[in-house]
Amino acid sequence: KETAEFFEGNGWCRSGDIGYYDEDGRSYFVQRLKEMIKCMDNQVVPAELEQLLLQEHSEDIAEVTVVGLPHPFYGEAPAAAVVPRDQYICRKAVGSLADKIKATIAEKL
Repeated sequence: KETAEFFEGNGWCRSGDIGYYDEDGRSYFVQRLKEMIKCMDNQVVPAELEQLLLQEHSEDIAEVTVVGLPHPFYGEAPAAAVVPRDQYICRKAVGSLADKIKATIAEKL
């Protein structure tokens, strides 16, 4: 349901960012339009989360962008799109990296 709300009927997403897809289907973020994510009573700055993740996981993460996704309870929930350093990372390692990222957010914020 949340994914369906994030994407409009024509496949476009409402992230509050400007970006584009290249001819190979890769997405590029050009400019952030929204500087804050309103999560419950908190103001979350996506750039701060991105910086934290890059600092704490520099050996694993090549690039990251954080956007706010509509959430029925939180208002918006921060979500990170991560490009791993290892382009051939296996599914199990992706799950492990996701767990490490969640632990970092829980510990540092």
